[in-house]
Amino acid sequence: MYISLSQYPWKVKGFWPYVPFKQKSMELGQELMGVTDWLDATVPGGVHYDLLKAGMIEDPYYEQNSLKCEWVENRWWMYKTVFNPGDKISGKYFTLIFKGIDYKAHFYLNGHKLGVHEGMYEPAVFPVDDILKLHEDNELIVLFEHAPWEMPQIGYTSRTRTQKSRFNYKWDFGTRLVNIGIWDDVLLKTTGEYSIDDVFIQTDTQDDEGLISVSFFVNGKTASHCKARIFIDLEGKEIAYWENSLAVSEGTAEVSVDFRISNPRLWYPNGMGEQPLYRVTLEVFDADGLSDQREYHTGIRKLEYRKNQGSPSESLPYTFVVNGKPVYIKGVNLTPFDHLYGNVTRQTYRKYVDLIKRANINMVRIWGGGIIEKEYFYKLCDANGIMVWQEFIQSSSGIDNIPSLDPHFLQLLKNNAIHAVKEKRNHVCHTVWSGGNELMDENNVPITYDHPNIKMLEQIVKQYDPKKLFLPTSASGPNEYLNIEQPGMNHDVHGSWKYEGICRHYQIYNKSDSLFHSEFGVDGCSSMDSIKKMMGPEHWKVTDMTENLVWRHHGEWWDTRQRDESIFGKFKSLEQFVKASQFIQAEGLRCILEANRRRKFCNSGSIIWQFNEPWPNVSCTSLVEYYGRPKMAYYWVRQSYTPVHASLAYDKLVWKPDETFTGRVFINNSLLEREFTIVWEILDVYGNVLLVREKKEIIQGNSVNDVDIIKYNNPRLDHGIFFVRLRVKDTENNIIDENLYIFSQEQEYPFASLINMDQGKLSVQKTPEGYRIKNVGDIVVPFIYGFEEEGKAWIFIKDNYTTLFPGEEHDFTVELVEGNEPDLTLDALSIAWDSFVG
Repeated sequence: MYISLSQYPWKVKGFWPYVPFKQKSMELGQELMGVTDWLDATVPGGVHYDLLKAGMIEDPYYEQNSLKCEWVENRWWMYKTVFNPGDKISGKYFTLIFKGIDYKAHFYLNGHKLGVHEGMYEPAVFPVDDILKLHEDNELIVLFEHAPWEMPQIGYTSRTRTQKSRFNYKWDFGTRLVNIGIWDDVLLKTTGEYSIDDVFIQTDTQDDEGLISVSFFVNGKTASHCKARIFIDLEGKEIAYWENSLAVSEGTAEVSVDFRISNPRLWYPNGMGEQPLYRVTLEVFDADGLSDQREYHTGIRKLEYRKNQGSPSESLPYTFVVNGKPVYIKGVNLTPFDHLYGNVTRQTYRKYVDLIKRANINMVRIWGGGIIEKEYFYKLCDANGIMVWQEFIQSSSGIDNIPSLDPHFLQLLKNNAIHAVKEKRNHVCHTVWSGGNELMDENNVPITYDHPNIKMLEQIVKQYDPKKLFLPTSASGPNEYLNIEQPGMNHDVHGSWKYEGICRHYQIYNKSDSLFHSEFGVDGCSSMDSIKKMMGPEHWKVTDMTENLVWRHHGEWWDTRQRDESIFGKFKSLEQFVKASQFIQAEGLRCILEANRRRKFCNSGSIIWQFNEPWPNVSCTSLVEYYGRPKMAYYWVRQSYTPVHASLAYDKLVWKPDETFTGRVFINNSLLEREFTIVWEILDVYGNVLLVREKKEIIQGNSVNDVDIIKYNNPRLDHGIFFVRLRVKDTENNIIDENLYIFSQEQEYPFASLINMDQGKLSVQKTPEGYRIKNVGDIVVPFIYGFEEEGKAWIFIKDNYTTLFPGEEHDFTVELVEGNEPDLTLDALSIAWDSFVG
């Protein structure tokens, strides 16, 4: 039984270091007042957000303002609140629980010092039975020391000393904005004579039955007897019930009960089935009635791990199997959702998870340079079928990437890891543990289980979550980075994060033999709307990170101007630059995803770097911009991850006139065995069909077929551009997948003619579900997309970036993303439409 203390008003005040310990000047005897007055505080939250609300700092996300905020991390900050539990809570024993402290703090209740806590992911827990005043005001103070020194992205992993999120200290996709504050909830817990602890819920299947195994400890103040109860229901219907009397000897008793569930409804990853969640309620009773209660939601599923087809004998098992079915991983890496992660609301979590699910994604990797997310995020993943690859908080640093062996660090890592495992293991979404991001030895080879740091984590997982796979790090195996010159050594690999060129990019990934590809990306610009929000008009021009310090501050590593001008020529406007950059990002990612997926279960999956960004970048590898707008790459990734998907393998983007274009058609089927018709055609910019073929294929479930080879001797064409369109039709002739590829005949600036093409003509008609758009001109209109132009809402537009040839029309469905304001409707939004050449 809990009440949240975040419902009460909080205040925060800044001080020079150590001043709150002294309070008065030794020389003058006068009060030391601090660097701020008392300000309204948000809990959960962080100091920067409160300072921004109070007008004491400028928006740290605008231009270079974050540089002006670096003083914040170097001050001490005191939070305080006054609360009166009144009739909201009753019991015999009371505990204060601080779920997220960032980073080191001292705690006081009613003038009594409760203790000191260091670490973000292990809660600070204090018994307050003799201090708490039940029906009176209680003053609670939390005093934060200044943020500790820690490594940014470039440094020495072996010298890390804290369990604080390192991306705060400067990473390529963010700035330096080091958080301080109460970043997760503050709870007052009450129990009777007995309390529940160390809950472990596991599920499995056996002989057509579901298994739910529940274990926990009952702690008591004295040796005696109590009653314990377990109740399992599904959507309000009782499924199982257990009740027993327990002898609590020496202050503790263990409960372990296995339930066999007839006709279970199984939990599947997104795209493979439904996600029913069984509610598991735990209760213990003392002589006065209910003493403690816990409630969980779990899914029934069998989770296994297999080695890839044809993989080397020494490789790790990278294929995930759910309910007997191998799952091809369609994944994304997540950074924290905001630099000010304490202020991420439940609505924001819902928006991101909804976008993840709509993109056909079935796994997220929670990256070791970020944070272990709040519980609400994992609950959303449970409900939406999003498997979670969870890393412990360790990451590479560039100069060395060797896991730290500092004794204080190892103790912090151990404490945080034990808590993380005990908490996250109860989520059906949780699938795999990893020791951290890009941890390597002195020769930059991925670290193995032999390293003492990793061995400690492996033992923690074996003790507290023994059925789960623990990977030493990501990447793992002989190679850290994909290297096609070393076949057989590319197990789980990372890289590249750049588009490798109009020939080389395709040759690399068509030759890849990786078993798993857990991190890679391609960078692309943010939309004009986002750029205008993060900087002033004087910066709204074609420039780059070398010329412009504001641009450099918002994405130094991810400058695409030189790359894009080599393909499109000089840009006439910033809008043109943005569209070209986003196209190359989308094209580059599609190539990697489709090449990996064509080797399904020889390669067991792809995890893109990265889905989101915690701060606004002019350019970045993210699929979704900071302000919530999906890039072109988001929609092409979504298409590449569709259950039934036709793809084209090709070696380059430029095919000279009279050169024989060659491509190979494949079809992926993540569904049951069925028959499809695959149609492929080559078109010019006027929609003239230069070649068309079709073929019926019976495709086994969860497999991929090599359908046919396209060979076409292409003549000189207007604009030097041609298109290859693949369509998949079901037995009722419905188009269930469409994929369009664009090629050039020009060696120099191959896509200059595409982006400078005549705009074309579109008719736009509102429909109940969205918009019907028709090409009423005589030339192709590439990549038609809609967006919400006033920034009122996050939206999703099915089939955004569709290309229409003359006479073709398409219905675009517009939907509000989960987490928007509940009374918001589509009619209240202004949807604008544009295209690649608009």
